[in-house]
Amino acid sequence: MNQNKTISKNLKARNDIAFFSLLIPVTLLVSGVLLSIKYEGLLYWVGQLVLSFFFLQTFILLHECAHLSFFKSRSINVVFGHLFGILSFIPYYSWQQMHNLHHRWTGWRDKDPTTESTISPSSSKVKNCIVNIAWKLCIPLFYLSYKLSNYWNLFKIKRFLNPKKYKKVKTQFLVYLAVYAMLFYFFWKYIVQVFIFAFAISLLWKELVIMTQHSHIEIPISNNKEVKPISYLDQVQYTRSFYVNLFFAKYFLFNFNLHEVHHAHPGIPSYKLSDIKLEAHQKPNFFYWLFKAKKMKGVDYIFKSSKHTGEMF
Repeated sequence: MNQNKTISKNLKARNDIAFFSLLIPVTLLVSGVLLSIKYEGLLYWVGQLVLSFFFLQTFILLHECAHLSFFKSRSINVVFGHLFGILSFIPYYSWQQMHNLHHRWTGWRDKDPTTESTISPSSSKVKNCIVNIAWKLCIPLFYLSYKLSNYWNLFKIKRFLNPKKYKKVKTQFLVYLAVYAMLFYFFWKYIVQVFIFAFAISLLWKELVIMTQHSHIEIPISNNKEVKPISYLDQVQYTRSFYVNLFFAKYFLFNFNLHEVHHAHPGIPSYKLSDIKLEAHQKPNFFYWLFKAKKMKGVDYIFKSSKHTGEMF
């Protein structure tokens, strides 16, 4: 997944910028923990909100380190990738392998392991009703399903990886579960007091971010025919960016909102993405997307596209 060999010098990863970028997550972590420990009532919940943004950032940073492009050194990317993976409750190696396949097969809905389940909704009216209610009430059902089915589901992962990689995934699952068991055994009171609610809130932020990226976009289906991967630049039409305040996007979202540029140039560090200009309209504004997307039924937003609904973003 490391495309650094083809990247011009001024767009390559730099350790100084990468470590500087971590100042805001560290600040959010420290301030959120202090508020959550020292105060009750309103200030406690302010601390939880601050920590929820920290957990959103760990998810984004897991993504960046898995591309081996956030830091200059591969080993530093791996070390921090595991740290952010533990904090995100997503095993680093399974994320890296499945996300690599996502970049390879973006543009073929049934070939991309992260979108293959979005071809058609469930035939169960009850399930579809639950999906619609969760979408309207901002219950992060989609993110949880995305996370568990793609990065913790050994049956699915086995279909996509060779035996050697699959064995490594299983080994890291056991390591991650052992780490979580140890942390909860020794620190469960502290974890419940300080982190549980913040992590739960962060699930909503994560869902809102990832649901902008490939949902409700017309993406071809191969129907089990022999097809070739679509080039990175041609993948732009099957992705969506969203736009917010530039400072917030760069220092709080690490340019994770610039998903079209990321798919066009997946080997470029996130902090360099804003330097690249694509011939694409800078739309939608995040709140415009949120308003229009939430007006729709969840099953329509996920399983259909503007071709079927007429809703454009």
